[in-house]
Amino acid sequence: MTASDTSTAVLLLAWFGAGPVLCAVIAQARGIEWWVGALLGLMGCIGLVIVSVMKRSPGAAARMPPPPPSSQWAPDPTRRHELRLWDGGAWTAHVSDQGRSAWDPLQ
Repeated sequence: MTASDTSTAVLLLAWFGAGPVLCAVIAQARGIEWWVGALLGLMGCIGLVIVSVMKRSPGAAARMPPPPPSSQWAPDPTRRHELRLWDGGAWTAHVSDQGRSAWDPLQ
């Protein structure tokens, strides 16, 4: 086996081995079926570019649930009280000053 044969074998292994695997991983991360990425990966660099610029699948966001919201007491953004309750999505009317809770709706 000559050096030219060895380099050809390495090139073919990289082309048909690493390319499809890399493109399949990228496609799956973008919400596209892995086998679509693998098929495009057989095209080499062109397939890698195609997979990288493909739009995310419409159902990709629906498959991954959002992180759970975190409710917590935090400094009052209006500065009218020491603390105001953040419910994970919005500020509430629940406030606290020196450990005493009260109700002060935001306007």
